[in-house]
Amino acid sequence: MKIHSGIVVQLLVVSCAKLLAREDHGTHRTENQEKWEKDVRSAGSLEELLMLTDFPDWKLWKCRMQLKHLESPSHPEHRSTSSSSFSSSAGSHRSTRYAAASYSLEILKAIDDEWQRTQCMPREMCVDVAKELGTNTGMFFKPPCVAVFRCNGCCNKEGVTCRNTSTTYVNKTLLTVIPFKQGPEPVLIKVANHTECKCLEPPLIRRHTRPQRRKGCYSVLWVPGSEDSRRRCATGLIWDCMADRCVPYPSIKQDFFYPKMSDCEIDVDHCDCVPQNKTRRSIPAT
Repeated sequence: MKIHSGIVVQLLVVSCAKLLAREDHGTHRTENQEKWEKDVRSAGSLEELLMLTDFPDWKLWKCRMQLKHLESPSHPEHRSTSSSSFSSSAGSHRSTRYAAASYSLEILKAIDDEWQRTQCMPREMCVDVAKELGTNTGMFFKPPCVAVFRCNGCCNKEGVTCRNTSTTYVNKTLLTVIPFKQGPEPVLIKVANHTECKCLEPPLIRRHTRPQRRKGCYSVLWVPGSEDSRRRCATGLIWDCMADRCVPYPSIKQDFFYPKMSDCEIDVDHCDCVPQNKTRRSIPAT
């Protein structure tokens, strides 16, 4: 009786061990599947996706891309190397042209082109100047928008966004108008221009942030030293909205000025400056 009881206990122990082993194997398999799915979802390129999914044509696709890179006329440095080494490497790649493919490589190329166009990168876009600078509604800009590069694109992982990691500030020359007070006046502004981008998690809320300097372009109806009461700055200068003062325009030489002719009227037919007293004399008396 004791022998039978011992056998039963031993069988129960073996069965429990097998059951636990199966559960561990199932758990490990589930974890592997979840990791694989996560890796596939976060694949950053067509080549990486084809490798993760064990796509039969990923090696052929990679060889085709290398062959295209070698034969591209925009990469002469590859051709400047030894011709024998180039011909041997290119010849080995050319053999892939005749390899069987389960899918058309033209289809894969179309997918890869679309993938590259939607990556997180600096893209040229229009930015509303008034919103960017936070100016008052009593003044408007012409043109109202400027073209700069800003980070935009699709990120392959969840919970991240395309954000800038490097920024420069570019000068933009515009006209400001204050209705019934000031006519079109050239101004110089600086706008953020993104140069590098990366998919990052949202930034943490900073409780102790430094107050930002005002960046709006505020109106100045007249600046001492200006020849014209309707102008902000003297000839050869431009109003810098960031510095709140007149500065030399970057592309104008310091010693270059237009001739001053106060008693002058522009003749639009001949594109010439005609003295006003001469124009008055030419008018016949009635």
